[in-house]
Amino acid sequence: MKKTVLFLFSSVCLSICTAQIKDPIIMDIGGNAVTKSEFEYIWNKNSASAVTDQKSLDEYVDLFVNFKLKVAEAKAQGIDTTKAFIDELSGYRRQLAAPYLTDKDVEEALVKEAYERIKTYVETSHILISIRPDDCPEDTLKAWQKISKIYQRAIQGEDFAKLAKENSEDGSKNNGGYLGYTTGGHFVYEFENAAFKTPVGEISKPFRTQFGYHIVKVHSRYPANGLYRSGHILKIVSPTATEEEKAAAKDSIFKIYNALKNSEDFRLYATKHSDDKNAASHNGEYGFLFCGSLPIEYEKNIFKLKVGEYSEPFQSRYGWHIVKALEFKPYPEMDALRENINTNIARDKCSQFGKMALAEKLKKEYNYTCNRDNLEAFFGSSGYTIALAEKSVSDIPLFTLNGVTFTQKQFAAFLKNRKNLYSSNLNDAFDSFVQQEVLSYEDSQLEKKYPEFGHLMQEYSDGILLFDVSNREVWEKASVDTVGLEAYFNTNKANYAWAKPHYKGFIIHCADARVAKKAKKMIKKMPADSISVVLKRAFNTDSTTLVKIERGLYAQGSNADVDFLVFKQGKLEPKENFPEIFVQGKKLKKGPESYMDVRGLVISDYQNYLEQKWIEKLKGKFKVNVYKDVVNTVNKN
Repeated sequence: MKKTVLFLFSSVCLSICTAQIKDPIIMDIGGNAVTKSEFEYIWNKNSASAVTDQKSLDEYVDLFVNFKLKVAEAKAQGIDTTKAFIDELSGYRRQLAAPYLTDKDVEEALVKEAYERIKTYVETSHILISIRPDDCPEDTLKAWQKISKIYQRAIQGEDFAKLAKENSEDGSKNNGGYLGYTTGGHFVYEFENAAFKTPVGEISKPFRTQFGYHIVKVHSRYPANGLYRSGHILKIVSPTATEEEKAAAKDSIFKIYNALKNSEDFRLYATKHSDDKNAASHNGEYGFLFCGSLPIEYEKNIFKLKVGEYSEPFQSRYGWHIVKALEFKPYPEMDALRENINTNIARDKCSQFGKMALAEKLKKEYNYTCNRDNLEAFFGSSGYTIALAEKSVSDIPLFTLNGVTFTQKQFAAFLKNRKNLYSSNLNDAFDSFVQQEVLSYEDSQLEKKYPEFGHLMQEYSDGILLFDVSNREVWEKASVDTVGLEAYFNTNKANYAWAKPHYKGFIIHCADARVAKKAKKMIKKMPADSISVVLKRAFNTDSTTLVKIERGLYAQGSNADVDFLVFKQGKLEPKENFPEIFVQGKKLKKGPESYMDVRGLVISDYQNYLEQKWIEKLKGKFKVNVYKDVVNTVNKN
């Protein structure tokens, strides 16, 4: 028994020593240990050179100790327990953790896929049987059976357009389900996938989107040309137009076309005669557009033209057009579109694919095991509804992850506010629950699993604490402590002596000699703080300005007016509309008379003084141990 205990004790000691050798403690500040890896992370981030100079390293150690002393004081004051600190740090952590909680390869594949689809036209028709996400299983099953029967009829050769008109529950049924041409990024991912993966001329198997069950027929698919800038003239033909109205629109566009052949002023005709009022207000022109932005007839005609040419009249579903080619560009490289592509992906269900893929990998890494018997019993029992109502909830285990058990009670809590999941497919609901818990567990392990993440979080935490405690103890105190500022200034007045004399006071510009004389008399014995207000009130109105006033502290040589009037140097150049000028103030030869004359400098110096005193106080409050032997191994692995 003693040997066993001794062996276990020795094993623990060996484990601790190994960990310390791998990442030894470099310093201890008030009982808070700092590892070598944390110090090296900050040192390497702030050091201008990868070479470790002993002198600069020693100096940095001193700065780092001071930094950690302030963090220790922030914790002693309880700043790390405040809601403001917790919320701010949590916000940073969510942003930093996001890239670690998805499969980057899957996300990159989605971006590449989306980029290629943006550059491709696809022509489709479809049939939709509508269901809502929260429809009951019986209604969902009926919809599935209905679309399956329609699919069978379609692949056996029945006319797709006829089937769409008779069965589809989408507005496109009136056109036989025809959706026309589009490029990637215009449909939800499931629909787009069917449109781009179904062979041309064939019909997709039934699939589900948020709108219901679909089948898609792909008529054509081919590369799009790129970006284009164009102008156009449109004569609208309403879908309900009479034959006379249709003929009138056609006649009008051909008259414009014939007039254009005798005049090169396309922009003028577009502005005056186009029914597209938005484009007409810009001379009939659109900015650069991707293919798929406008009707296919429009884009086919544009890409037949050379820059500067315009087309013959042609029809689209909107009416009659004449288009002019203004400029063409190839598609940008993928990285130039990455941000927009990622934004589109984030709005779609496919944004979860990276998380789903990572969750599957992590399930293997963390030895995921599911108790299928307990899960099926939970699904099939009358207690399932009771569980949702939070009555008689069981702690029966459903799955384990890295030795942690997840129960029926936790799954019921997950389902409580997710009716759309449990009303349609409970297995899918369970998969969503498992994914959530797997990623949540991974999230909890990030600091341990990825040292760079842990160091970055420590840096953010310390940075927030440093800012808050420094603001309390130094910055805010220095800016509002007028008594302390005055005392510090008086004690250190020699530090603010001037090499050149200064003028402190007003420069007053007047519209004429009469105004100047009157102004001088008014302010002769007036307090300085009242001069601007009194003069503006006496001489200026909303419509008339007879005086302009400047107030400041001017060094000799910094202002031509002051140099002439106060220091008797240079020459005076009267301002237009304000030819009369005089000064009211005093000359300060050796230095400022009050800390307010150099307030910014005094505040900065006073902050440094307060910080120095504060550090001395903290060194007396917290015990500091720096392990020089470990310091000497920095960047010498």
